[in-house]
Amino acid sequence: MSPHARAPVPLRAALVGVVLLAPVLVAAELSDGPPPIQIKVNQRTVAIAPDTTFGGAVRELALRAVPGKLLAVDGAVLDRHADPGHLLLNGSPSARSTPLVAGDSIQVEDGADRVEGTKTSRELIPGRRTSNPMYTLDTTKTVKITTVGRISGTVASVRYRPVGPVHRPPQVALTFDDGPWPNSTRRFLAVLERMKVKATFFMVGYLVDRYPSIVRSVIRAGMTIGDHSWSHPYRTPFKDLKPHRIQTEVARPAALLRHRFGVDVRLFRAPGGSYDRYVIRTAQAAGMHLVQWSIDPHDYLSSARPAKIAATVLSRVEPGSIVLMHDGGGDQSATLRALPRIIRGIRHMGLELVAIDR
Repeated sequence: MSPHARAPVPLRAALVGVVLLAPVLVAAELSDGPPPIQIKVNQRTVAIAPDTTFGGAVRELALRAVPGKLLAVDGAVLDRHADPGHLLLNGSPSARSTPLVAGDSIQVEDGADRVEGTKTSRELIPGRRTSNPMYTLDTTKTVKITTVGRISGTVASVRYRPVGPVHRPPQVALTFDDGPWPNSTRRFLAVLERMKVKATFFMVGYLVDRYPSIVRSVIRAGMTIGDHSWSHPYRTPFKDLKPHRIQTEVARPAALLRHRFGVDVRLFRAPGGSYDRYVIRTAQAAGMHLVQWSIDPHDYLSSARPAKIAATVLSRVEPGSIVLMHDGGGDQSATLRALPRIIRGIRHMGLELVAIDR
C-alpha cells in the first residue's frame, strides 16, 4: 500500500472517537474528587481541601499569632515573647490533628503586651519637710513612698506624703521665675548678696542652655535652683499639654542642670501655676516637689510699679509665705527696685528670709 494511502473509513472513525473521548475520561476522573470546603479564618472565608486538619490549615495558611511583650515600668522590653498568643478552633484550643469540616472557624489571637507589676516601699524622712504641693513653708513629718518595677527594679515614681501635725516656721521664701535673663538676673543676685538673702530661682530650660554663665553665677551665690519647664509654654495651660510633652518639659531642664552644672534639682514650678494630679505625679517621678506660691504681686505686668509691688507683698506676707516674683521674661526693673524695700519690710516683721528647703 502506498504510504499516502488513506486508512479505511471505519478505522479513522474509531481513532477520532478515542481522541475525542480522552478529555471526557480525564474530566470524569478529576470530577470524582470531593470539592473543597469553606472555613473562616478571623471572619475571612477560605477554601481548603476536605481532608485538611487544623494543623494542616495552620501550616498551609501560614497562620501565626504575634507574641505579646512584657514591659518594664519605663517601657523597656523585658521579654518579647511573654504572651505567645493563641490559635483557636471554633473559639477553643484544639489538637492540631483535628480534621476540619465546612463551617469551622479559626481565630488568630495575638498576645497582649503587659507591664510588670510594682512594689512599694515607705521611708520616714528624718526631720521635717515642706508640704507638697507647697503654697507655704509649713513643715510636717514626711513619708517617702517609692514605687519600683517588681522584676526590673526600675523606679516608677517617688512621692512624699506629709504625716503628723503641721508646723509653721517664722520664715518667708522669695522666689524668682523665668530666668536666667541677661542684664537682669545678675542684678538681682547683687541685691540679694549685698543684703545677705538666700532665694530660689526657677529657671527655664532653654535659657539655662543659652546663658550658662548666668546659671553659674546663681550657683556661686549659693541660691537654690528649681525647674520651671523647658520652654515655658503659655498658649495652652501647662496641665492641658499632652502627657509626653509634660514629661519632656519637666525632665529635660532637670537633666541639663544635673549633667552640665551638677545641680540636683528637687523643686518644680509649672508655668502659670497650671497643674493637676498628672503634673504632680510627673514631677514626683523625676524626684521633684511641686512648688506654688502664696503671694503674687503681678510684677510681670507692664503697669507694675516698685511701690505697688512692695506694698502688695508686705501687706500679705506672714510666716510660711512663698512670694512669687520674676527676674526674667522681660523688663523686671520695677521688681528689682522694689526688692530692697521688700527685704527690709519682711525682716522688720521679725521673719527670716530663706531659700526653699530641698
